[in-house]
Amino acid sequence: MPEYTLFLGCIIPARFPFMEKSTRLVLSRLGCILHDPDGATCCPTKSIIKPSGDLTWYITAARNLAIAERAGHDLLIPCNGCYSTLKSVDVELRTNSHLLDRVNRILSSADLEYKGNVKVKHLVEALHDDIGIPKIKQQIIKPFDGVRIAAHCGCHMLRPSSSIFFDDPNKPKKFDALIEALGAKSIEYETRMLCCGGNLNTADEPDEATALARMKLLEVSKKADAISLTCPSCFMQYDSRQYLMQKSGERLNVPTLYYPELLGLAMGFTPAQLGMDMHRIDAGEFLSKWDAKYNYLKTLRELFDLGSVRRCYECGACVNDCPVVKINPLFNPNEIIGRLLAGELEAVVESHSIWRCVDCYTCYELCPQKFGMNRIFDKLKHMALERGKGPSSYSASIEMFKKGGRLGEPTSVRKKLKLPEPPRSGAEELKKLLSLIEKGEENEVR
Repeated sequence: MPEYTLFLGCIIPARFPFMEKSTRLVLSRLGCILHDPDGATCCPTKSIIKPSGDLTWYITAARNLAIAERAGHDLLIPCNGCYSTLKSVDVELRTNSHLLDRVNRILSSADLEYKGNVKVKHLVEALHDDIGIPKIKQQIIKPFDGVRIAAHCGCHMLRPSSSIFFDDPNKPKKFDALIEALGAKSIEYETRMLCCGGNLNTADEPDEATALARMKLLEVSKKADAISLTCPSCFMQYDSRQYLMQKSGERLNVPTLYYPELLGLAMGFTPAQLGMDMHRIDAGEFLSKWDAKYNYLKTLRELFDLGSVRRCYECGACVNDCPVVKINPLFNPNEIIGRLLAGELEAVVESHSIWRCVDCYTCYELCPQKFGMNRIFDKLKHMALERGKGPSSYSASIEMFKKGGRLGEPTSVRKKLKLPEPPRSGAEELKKLLSLIEKGEENEVR
């Protein structure tokens, strides 16, 4: 069982206790043992403390590191700012013996010493590298299938890269992988690596801070259902500042979710258990849409192999080889499958387009996963016929089949060709067998 010393910093316990709650809940569910560092202080944050004096910054951080080292566990940090500070100081003390000696001389007056034996880990790093995607997936009860999430790593999860190197500082992948482990889609967007602008507030530049937050929120509002992050300072920008923008008439409506909240929801915890009512931007609409999508996809999963249907839609390589597409530009099988995934099952079943699939198996033979779009259309046609829908010729043919067990009866033309009398029809016997299916009694047959 992973065991960590949990360093929450200042902002999470003071302003956003729901972040602490969700962090503790999900890590406990994942089997982690957490210890709280007795006597910890501010990390200290770079933007405020470092400009007041380098040595003050080093001593404060080194003291926290020494406390964690004494506890004997890896230091787990769910705050970007705290992580960047403590990781940067840790690396510098390990590589600068002169600085380490100077710091330890001062720490000795508090009966502390830092030897560089503690591992400083970001929450994303621990979840991805220590606990692992497979174990997280095992705990997912209610996935976010079909939900689009904009990942906001934030500056200090990944930078400076001279000290932080668990992911690419410009093209990170691990946070996206954690989001997609929940079934969601982590979207690509232009402002993905844009700073939230939070530190402009401490520089008495609130308008510029708002402008940076707005830039990202505007794009996310058009492309995603929510934004997810792990930084309380970034959360203030995208939740609290968005709330101020909303009071001024800007309705961006971008729910801001701390990643452990997203993970907790997928694990089955309720929004109330996670304390999500403490957000300034109400996530209620997002949660309602997720519920509806989850229930829809649950129905779809009962009808189709959803993973194969998704891969089929994302591939679409065989579409232009479909013979009907070649002569009828109105038929786009890939678009129909997309509508299925988007929540339009009933409309698709009611449409005439599904009957344009001629079951030629061209798509199946060209399919790298040997799935073939025709499988989807077969099921859709069956559902349509169950609802009494379908072309009149289909209905007539099915009626003929049920009545005589054939789609046509021999005629006198056979005699002209001097063909023998056709064999006896097995229609009555077939009717009895099919009646078992209609009555749902096939399982009772021995």
